[in-house]
Parts: sequence; C-alpha cells; structure tokens
Amino acid sequence: MVDKKLPIKYRKWLGSTIHFFVLYFDNCCIHGFRYLTTTMLILFEKILWLALLIASIYFCVIVCLSSFDRYYTKSTHIGVERNYFFWNTTLPSVTVCTVDRLNDTLFGEYCRNNGIKGPQKVLLWDFLENLANATYTNFQNIPESDEIDQVLKDIGLKPEKYMELIFNLTYDRTYEPNYNERIRSQDGTNHIHVRQVLTEWGLCYMTNSRLSEKYSAQYAIFGKYPELNVFQREEIQYQHGTYFSKDAQYTILGFKGPAIISFLHSAFDIMKVDANSEYAYDGVSYDLSLEEIIAEDNLEKDTTVTMRKCRFQHESNLTHFPFYTRTICQQECRLNLAYEICKCIPHFYPNRIKNPKPVCDYKILRSCFTKHTNYLLKMYEQKGKHKRSLCYCDQNCIDSVVTLRALNSMAGAKNLLGGLGTAVSVKKWPQNRLKRQVIFSMTDLLVSIGGTAGLFLGFSVLGFVEVLYFFTIRLVWQILGYTL
Repeated sequence: MVDKKLPIKYRKWLGSTIHFFVLYFDNCCIHGFRYLTTTMLILFEKILWLALLIASIYFCVIVCLSSFDRYYTKSTHIGVERNYFFWNTTLPSVTVCTVDRLNDTLFGEYCRNNGIKGPQKVLLWDFLENLANATYTNFQNIPESDEIDQVLKDIGLKPEKYMELIFNLTYDRTYEPNYNERIRSQDGTNHIHVRQVLTEWGLCYMTNSRLSEKYSAQYAIFGKYPELNVFQREEIQYQHGTYFSKDAQYTILGFKGPAIISFLHSAFDIMKVDANSEYAYDGVSYDLSLEEIIAEDNLEKDTTVTMRKCRFQHESNLTHFPFYTRTICQQECRLNLAYEICKCIPHFYPNRIKNPKPVCDYKILRSCFTKHTNYLLKMYEQKGKHKRSLCYCDQNCIDSVVTLRALNSMAGAKNLLGGLGTAVSVKKWPQNRLKRQVIFSMTDLLVSIGGTAGLFLGFSVLGFVEVLYFFTIRLVWQILGYTL
C-alpha cells in the first residue's frame, strides 16, 4: 500500500513502480517470485518463500563465482601423450661463441679511416677484442689504462656505440662466399640455417632454431632484419626426426679461432649465459635426449596468458625484446637488476626503446659488475633463511627439455672438419611428451553457469531475455503511461 500522506505526484509514481514489479513477479519464469505477490498466501508463507529465494540466489552466486574462478585459474592442464609413432621431434639448438671476434681487414680499415696506428692500434685491438668477449663472468679482463682512454677520446667512441662498432668490425661468416671458410650447419646433404645473434656473451652463431628472425644480431642492434643470404637459399630452418629414425644429427662448423664455447638449448629458446660450458680447443660432440612440450591448436585462441600461465613467442610483454621466451625474459630481469645496482646496462643488450637506458662505460663494467657477479647471474637475494627471487617469467607454451647424456671431445676434428665445430646427435627418441590442453572452455563456463542457475532458480536463457525485455521495452512503455 502507498502512504496517503505523500504528495499525489509521488504516490502516483510509487504506485506505478510497485505495480510494475508486481507484474514482473507474477509473470517471470524464476521459481518462487510469484508467491511473494500472491494475495492468497499468509504472511508466514511469504516470509518462508522469501527466505528460500534469498538462500537459492546466494548459493547460485557462490557456485557461479566458483565456475568463473575455475575458468580463469584452472581451465588448462598439462597432459601426457604416448602415441610417439606419429611425432616429428625437433632437435635442440646450439649456440657457438668464438674467442676471436674482430676481423683483421675490417679493423685495419677502421684504424686507417680514424688515424689510429702503431701502439694505439694494438691497444685498441686488445680493448675491443676483450670488450667483445666480455660477459658477467669476465668483465675484469677488459684492459684499463690512460692510453686506452685517450684512444677512445680520439675516435669519439661512447659506451652507446660499443656494440655497434663491434658488430661493424665482426665479419658475419655465414655470408662467406668460400664454402670451406663459411660457418655452416649440415646433416649430410641437408644444410640447416645459421644466424649471427646477439647474446649476453656478445656476437655468436646459432643454428637449428625455431625462433623468428627478430632474434638476430642485426635486428637487435639496428632494428632491421638480416640481409638475404644467397648462400642459404636451399637451407632448412631446423632438423627434426621421428621414432623410426635410427638417429639424427647435425654439425655446425667453420670456426677458425683457437677455441669456441658451445651452449646447447631448446630450439624454442636461447642460450643461458650461466650454463656450465667451457671453451673447447677441438671439436665437441653432444649425445642427448629430449622431451617436447606442445600446445593444443586452440590453446592460444581460447585462453589468455593469465589463464594458461605461459606465453607464445609473439606474446612479448618485455621492453627491450620484441619477442618472448623464458630465457629472454630472464635476460630483461638481469638487465633491469643491473640498471638498479649500477645505474646503467651492459653494451650487449638491445636498447632501441623509447627511453633508452644509459650504457655502462667499460670502467663501470670492471668496477661495479665484478662486485655483484653472483647476484646478477643468480638473480635472487637471501632473506633470513629464505631466498627471494627477483624475477618471475612465464613458461614457454611450446618448448623442449634437453637432457645431456654424453659430452665428448672430437680429437682431430680441427683437421678433419677444416676448423672447430660442434656436433649434436639424438639416438634415443622420446616416448612421452607433454601437451598443454584446455579442459574448461568458454562453452563449459556457459553450460556450468546455465546449469547452476537452472538448478537453484529455474533460470534459463529465455528468462534472461525476459529480464532484459521487462526492464527495457516494458519499462519505457510504463514510463510513457501504458500499463497493463
């Protein structure tokens, strides 16, 4: 009933509102609402039905929220596949770094153009060669002297240009016309693509990778894709094998320096600077096994990064890198930690961003970074009895786990291969692999919510349409004065 003490205008408005809701309760499909407005029921019965409705709505909301939580946090899982007869398994990738980085011809031409000769030329060569080989474990090897400072001042070499100069003085030998002098990767008659890449160990060579060409030295430094290599037109991007392959292997060769250092890693990721690798003065052979992690075709389309807790290569959330892998993410964490501690970053990181970070002078690399080597490599700090990680990186949605079975030195390989090389072979193929799958999709969520609403309230899609109808079209007609 409407209070008669209210003004007529308000009484009329309030009466129309009550009439509208009574009309909805009498005609809606949700069970129980009509009993609240039926005049034949006593007050106790109406209170009972109201309590039942409140309890039903409460539990309906709780169960629906649980379905939402499952969809956003537990909608995917990693299953195990065993139908290994049908798999094409990608061999691991290998990254090789050499001791000798600079090219004599390019360096001589640079010195002539800048008037560097005699002792200054020797000093500059030694400085740049050590700078090109510098990483977190050996920054102390960079020579320091007043003479070097004077040479750097004479040629106007700023820290921001360290990596660009090293790149210009390093000949990319994948473009070498002479086949026997070219850095190449091959498995018998098959040739596999090799590219020069910028790593935390400077300029190196990587083969058998499934990463895009954005992971290349030229793209990292200049933002341009590598020039077309006419000597690599017939090459494949990566080598793979099946369970029925007796074995699969490839060799990257053509290195002329006194020593190389090789990093074995997944074809879907990059090398780790803190991997336990040592310089090899002859060839080295890896015998390994691996297990792949793949993803359903609909995983990317049906889920978000937060839901699946992994990222595809093109889903980069990084600042300095245009693509994503877990190790690349860790590199950016290390880069940011270095900037936080030493107020600058090493020269071997891409820095083509809107607000570039200052690049460290070689003296800061020698002084600040050598004091924090372990901290920067491990990226965690001790808090009482617990270790706190300073970096969180999502997993790769597609990846492989590489297990080294044997590491052998290839004695005499330098003479046999015409230089240093690294061989990778797989003799035992995986019989299990992991697969990221969607187990609770958007369709499952709608079915779950619909079933819950139907169970507790008798609600349906048409009931939802009815709510929209009553509180849009019918409400407009009610306001305009058309009532039933």
